[in-house]
Amino acid sequence: MHKPLRFLFLFALCVATGSLSAQRYTTELFTDVTVTSDVKYGENYSVLTGSPALIDLEMDIYEPVGDTDNNRQLIIMMHAGSFLPKGTNTLPFGNKRDSSLVEMCEQFAKRGWVAASIDYRLGWNPTPDALGGDQETRAKTIIQAVYRSMQDAKTAIRFFRMDAAGANTYGIDPTRVVVGGSNSGGYVALACGNLNSIAETELFKFLDSNGDSFIDVSTLGGFEGEGGNSALNVENHPGFASNPQLVLNLGGAAGDSSWIEAGEVPVVAFHGVADALTPYATQDVIVAATGDVIVEVSGSLDVIRRNQNLGNQDVFINANFTDVYTQAAQTKTGLEGLFPFQGALNGFEPWSWYDPNDPNISTDSIQVAPGVKIPASGFGSAANPLATKTKALNYIDTIMNYFNPRAVEALQNPAPLDPPLSVSEDRVRLTALAYPNPAVENVFIYTSNASEMIQAIRLVDLTGKQVLWESVNNINYTLERGDLPTGVYFVEVQLEDSVLTKKLIFK
Repeated sequence: MHKPLRFLFLFALCVATGSLSAQRYTTELFTDVTVTSDVKYGENYSVLTGSPALIDLEMDIYEPVGDTDNNRQLIIMMHAGSFLPKGTNTLPFGNKRDSSLVEMCEQFAKRGWVAASIDYRLGWNPTPDALGGDQETRAKTIIQAVYRSMQDAKTAIRFFRMDAAGANTYGIDPTRVVVGGSNSGGYVALACGNLNSIAETELFKFLDSNGDSFIDVSTLGGFEGEGGNSALNVENHPGFASNPQLVLNLGGAAGDSSWIEAGEVPVVAFHGVADALTPYATQDVIVAATGDVIVEVSGSLDVIRRNQNLGNQDVFINANFTDVYTQAAQTKTGLEGLFPFQGALNGFEPWSWYDPNDPNISTDSIQVAPGVKIPASGFGSAANPLATKTKALNYIDTIMNYFNPRAVEALQNPAPLDPPLSVSEDRVRLTALAYPNPAVENVFIYTSNASEMIQAIRLVDLTGKQVLWESVNNINYTLERGDLPTGVYFVEVQLEDSVLTKKLIFK
């Protein structure tokens, strides 16, 4: 009698253990969550005060109470806020304790994740044209803000991997790391997954009037935080990999879709189609208060489309999801990993609500139809005036049930950890070369990687006008000057998965 009972007990234990393993990360298994607040994950120089000031970079870490697993998935979340401090520009949000981030981190932790909500460096110049601002300054400073924030996100990744190599205080698996963010935090998450080449910072729209990139790595430091001006940049936790294995984008955008290359991390994206602040496809992003143009970006639609075309979403496609959330997404788009939210009132952060006591909460009546106005909810911003906690929780429920099964699939066989890549190595790995430069007549163009076939050549002048475009399909190309006048031009070398830009001078 004892042997059958013992066998049944062991069998039941195995079934229960298998069920727990299968449900972890997709089902709430834990009731309580512990939060470790204001953990310093690094330090770096902020530009908010005008002159650089060294600040601590802090985060709140959420873990399930009673969990004994020491090999857990980690998600690092980043808040919205247009890269400006909370309260600036009438924003009732903009730090690591925004309501939606707290809620999502708690829900992740209850599913068995370790979740971290981080603060990152802010600051750029949105000065409107009417007050002496200009488009180049806006574009340059916001791209630099994205870059600094990306460095901070990678600092947080390295912090956890450094800890995991030692005490593993937070019980994470360093090979299963996700970065995610809402709105501007989504910009940072996408950059963290895809911005990894000097050439990607040298597209024409990222060059100033002198032909220099907005991102000067000799000043700001490299993608891993290395180098740069020691009075402006600190390298935190060197020697640990910075790459995530998955990106969660909540209403953010990529600086350019060409940043995305084959073999890079898959992305799950949620986006309000009618978002007036961050485009769903590819178009100019504007300063909300003035309508002034900042820079062209690519929203979730084009980000996911390019990822799918390059095969980066295959891990989701091969899973053949058939659940109701997948079906709902597929009625809107055939792209795997994209869940668009329809409706003008569901454009900006429909998954969020805000503190009703904040002085920047929207209180105006909202026109929802000709001659029909309804009062603001008292929990919303100017961009999301009808926000309520109930509404936000419904959207968060969709996010959790669509994202988490895909995270499990993507992290079963995660991308390997990349060794830290130095700026000098990056320049050698992917560089467009043109000589002579300056030139009097013809210019010979080739890439430093002999396996990189040049697909096409595009030449634009300082005004952005295209003066030449030619299909190439060869490893090199001779650009004939012809009757081009003396001056500065920008030649775009289009490869299979990327675009390289070089300044070219004809004497």
